[in-house]
Parts: sequence; structure tokens; C-alpha cells
Amino acid sequence: MLFLVELDHVKSGSLATPEAGRAFIEQVILPTLARAERLVAEKKILSGGPVVGRVALRLIMEADSSEQVDRLVTSLPIWPLAETRVTPLISFGERREHVKGLLESLTAAAPSTKK
Repeated sequence: MLFLVELDHVKSGSLATPEAGRAFIEQVILPTLARAERLVAEKKILSGGPVVGRVALRLIMEADSSEQVDRLVTSLPIWPLAETRVTPLISFGERREHVKGLLESLTAAAPSTKK
């Protein structure tokens, strides 16, 4: 299954001191990037990356279950500091087949206009 994962650092912006900024980069940003790169190598992250100009990520993840994607997302060091949204996705082909079935149902239920 595919999932859109959106992580936004809730207190983005300048940090109080240069030391706090350095600690945030060393303890959160760099480890998050390293973990994400490992997930790309494992083909768990299929696409996406950091958002330009923000402390945020947008990822397309592949997992067998929502439980597995939860484990992957919570393994990112930024996770405890981020607002996170996970959206399950279906393929375009799956949606096409569903919509075709819906169209057939609607066509069969419509009153005939033939006389």
C-alpha cells in the first residue's frame, strides 16, 4: 500500500540560541535525513523529500499495513516534534476500476429514455 506522509516541525523558525540551533541540527535534522536515506535505500520511501524553506517532509511510503507505516514514521527522529498526517493512497488503476463500476451502477439505475 502507498501512503502520503506529511511531517511539519511545529515550532519552525529561529531557535533561541546558536547552541540550541546546533543541537537541533545535530540531534534531529541530520539523524532524520540519515534515517530517511536508509528508508529510501530499503525502498520504503518511494518519493518525496524535505520541503523547501521549512522544517518539513513530504514522503510517499510503501508499507504492507498502516501499522508498518506507523513504525516507519515514528522511527524518524523529527517525529516527536512534528505534526504528522498520513493518508492512505490507492493506484490510479484501482480508482479507474472503482469509478467504472460506479458508472455501470448509475447507468443501470437510470430510467430509460427510449420510447
